[in-house]
Amino acid sequence: MIGRFFRKFYLHIVIWTILLLLPFIIYLYQPDKIADFKPYSALSHLVNIVFLATHFYLHCYIVAPTYFFGRRKIFVLLIALGFATYVALNYTIVYFNPDGELAHLMKENILFVRLVIGPGIIYSLCMITSSMIFLYDEQARQKELNKQIALEKTTAELTMLKLQISPHFLFNTLNNIRWLIRKQSPDSEGTIVKLSEMLRYILYEVDGPKVELFKEIDHMRNFIDLQTLRLPIEGNVSLVIEDTVKNRLIPPLLFIHFVENAFKYGVDSKTAPQIQFQFKEIEGGIVFTSRNRILKHTETRPNEGIGLMNVHRRLQLLYPNRHDLTIIKTDDGDFEVTLKLMTDED
Repeated sequence: MIGRFFRKFYLHIVIWTILLLLPFIIYLYQPDKIADFKPYSALSHLVNIVFLATHFYLHCYIVAPTYFFGRRKIFVLLIALGFATYVALNYTIVYFNPDGELAHLMKENILFVRLVIGPGIIYSLCMITSSMIFLYDEQARQKELNKQIALEKTTAELTMLKLQISPHFLFNTLNNIRWLIRKQSPDSEGTIVKLSEMLRYILYEVDGPKVELFKEIDHMRNFIDLQTLRLPIEGNVSLVIEDTVKNRLIPPLLFIHFVENAFKYGVDSKTAPQIQFQFKEIEGGIVFTSRNRILKHTETRPNEGIGLMNVHRRLQLLYPNRHDLTIIKTDDGDFEVTLKLMTDED
């Protein structure tokens, strides 16, 4: 705590120390002047410095934060009151000076300069500097507050986006199970186990901002297994992962939308599906590729495009300027998605 205080105020301490010792610096260059040293002058200088320092910090940390933005009249009144007090202090110092400073100033007709103009300049510089420090601290505090608000908003938005995605998985999977049960398929039990693993992952393992990639891949495998159970025509569905990327940390449920879309648009009742997924390591991160044959669908698809919008939004929030999402139709008539993530900067 002491170290943090010193780091924040060490420059203040240096400046106030210099101001306090300023009248005595002359003795370093003119030692013969020490004989003219007057204790009353030194005491009056010390009183001035203590008064200015006290008002400096009262203004910076109490008066300005309380009255600067909301009650400007009181703010100006308090500054005027402080200046009047400073004038009264200097008058008291002059009045009680044993060397007769008051009579000398009146004789030279510079009493107003000594009691009002000089202190006015000094007090104004003190208040202006104090106000600038307050405004700088306030700007920094507001910037940090805005940053915290933006972070909380981003966290809340990401949570909402995940909530929008997860029920979509469950809806499709429950439809698959219903279809298997109607067929009285022996795969029903295994399907329910895979569904429970998916539910466990969605409910208990995706609360944090990141998960290991191998957990996301296990979730994707379960999803792929559930989808391939009801393929009308046996085809080729593959998921290839380089070992070097399995422990990378990535946002949960980021890739599953592309897996779901590959089955949605790459499977029909007449053609053997050709669907490939791949995770590879690249310099600075990973790349995910999804490729499937584009097949025609006749049924209406409500809410089409919402999932992709969610993915785009999550990428903007989680990997600003650190991702590259490309969706193209190849010359072979395939639909290909390539997502590059610069995960090494996390």
